[in-house]
Formats: sequence, C-alpha cells, structure tokens
Amino acid sequence: MRKLLYIIIFFAAAGSLYAQIKVSADTDSSKYFVGDYINYMIEVTTDPGVNVFVPVFEDSLENIDFIQKYPPTERSAGSKNIAVYHYVFSVYDSSEVTFPPINIGYTVQGDTVKQYLDTNPVTVIVSTLPVDPQAEIRDVKAPIKIPLDWWIILIIALAVLSLAAGGYFGYRYYKKKKSGAPAIVKKIVIPPHKAALKSLNELESKKLWQQGKVKDYHSEITGIIRRYFEDRFSFLAMEMPSSEVLANLEKIKETGEVFDITREFLSNADMVKFAKFQPMPSINDEMMKQAHEIVNVTKPSEDLTREVEEVQDV
Repeated sequence: MRKLLYIIIFFAAAGSLYAQIKVSADTDSSKYFVGDYINYMIEVTTDPGVNVFVPVFEDSLENIDFIQKYPPTERSAGSKNIAVYHYVFSVYDSSEVTFPPINIGYTVQGDTVKQYLDTNPVTVIVSTLPVDPQAEIRDVKAPIKIPLDWWIILIIALAVLSLAAGGYFGYRYYKKKKSGAPAIVKKIVIPPHKAALKSLNELESKKLWQQGKVKDYHSEITGIIRRYFEDRFSFLAMEMPSSEVLANLEKIKETGEVFDITREFLSNADMVKFAKFQPMPSINDEMMKQAHEIVNVTKPSEDLTREVEEVQDV
C-alpha cells in the first residue's frame, strides 16, 4: 500500500508540473508570396512561479531570413500568464517551408532544474506571382493622351513667368555679388519642439485613423517625432531603424524620463507599418498623447525662437 501511495503521489506531482506551462507556435497565414513578411508567434501560457527561457533561434533557420524581433507582450487570463514572442521572417524562394519545433526552457519556483518543452512545427507555402509566359508583352497601362486646352496654356504661361522672375532675381543677385556687397537673407529659426507640436496639432485635425487611414496616421506621427529627435539632438533619426534610434536616445540625459514611452511608441508604429497590426482606437489616441509628452518633456527650458541673418557666399 505504501508503494502504491508513492506512485500515486509521483504521477499527481508530475501531472501538476506539466500543467504549469503550455507552448504553441503559429503564423498569421499559411500562404505567402516570395518576399512577403511572415509573422511568426510563439505563445507561452504558464502558472505563476514559472520562469520561461526562449532561446535565440531566429538566425539559425534554414532557408528562412530573419527580419525583425518585437518585444514580448504579456497578459493575464484568470490565474494564467500568457506571453507572446513575435518574430518577422521572409523567404525569397518559392517552396514549402517549415519552422521547426523550438525548444523552450523553463524552471518552476522552488526548483533550479531547467526543463524543456517543444513548440509545434509550423509549415507555410511560399509562391511566386503567377505569370503567363504565352501572353504578349504590353504596357501596364495604355498611354494617356492629354488634349491641349486652356489649362495647359495657363500652366505653360505660369512656367514662363516663373522662369522670367527667377532670371530677374538671379541677375540682381549676380550684380550685387559682383559689386562686392554680400547678400544677406533674414531667416526665422523655429525651435524643433515648436515645429513638432505644430505638426502634431495639424495631424490630429486631419483625423486620419478615424477615416480608416491607420497606417498613414502612424507613418506621419512617427515621422514628426523622428524629425524632432533629429533636429533636437542632432542624429539621423529619419534614416535609422527604431532600434538605432532608441540606442542613441539611451545616451541622452534629457530623454531618460520618456525612454520607455518612446520605445512603446515606436514599437506600436512599427507593428502597424510592417506587421499589418490593426490597433484599437484607444492605442491611436494614446500615440498622440505619447508624442506630445515626448516633445514637452525633452524640449529646452527657454524659448529659442530667433531671427538670424545668413550671409550668402560672395
């Protein structure tokens, strides 16, 4: 009886331990064209007290190119914790591609022994665009014939007047330059934070996401903030991926208070622009609030609007 009791306790404990973690893998579709972004997600469901270790596997997949990795998202479902690890891949040859099982490590509170559980394999089909080799070669669209009307005449007249005006002012500049007098141009320098806040207000008035133009909204709002970072802190934020922008901001003292907000702001925008993520309206509103907060917290303490005179080369 004692042995039987030990066996029952052993299997009960083993069943309880196994039930503490569940892993699964999936993609956002089963069919893609060559070069499409493949969104691959690993979902890990655990009880409290379970620590999960997802290995670095994204650069080791055969015939699958790694594009991007997003920070994991977490949520609760009753007593369970659910973490989703999101990766973006692409395949550049037509074939059937299988994401192999990923070996997920974990430990249970009170036990230092690491255990492992495999995800399910995921197979997708990657195809080329259909092409009819027998069809004759033709233009994508037929040439458009533009009739000569008064609009064309008006445009030509305006172009001639513009050229004439440009020639006149160019001649005056040349004469002044030749005489030795420097050409002085007055220019109003607007601080980056004022320009950014003005652009944010104009974007908000367009109501793009309310009209269904969610991707345009996220592209414009991140463009405004990237331009602000470029002008305010003098690094090429417009040309950098989000990871490099964050790496530069991490070195700047003034951005420390809004660093986490900026990381969430850029991550949400990247998911909309590159991963076809459809955010809830509350996220779109939050993006505008975060953009204002980023600018207001990092703007200089004094108003730097000024008028300067630029002396042209003589």
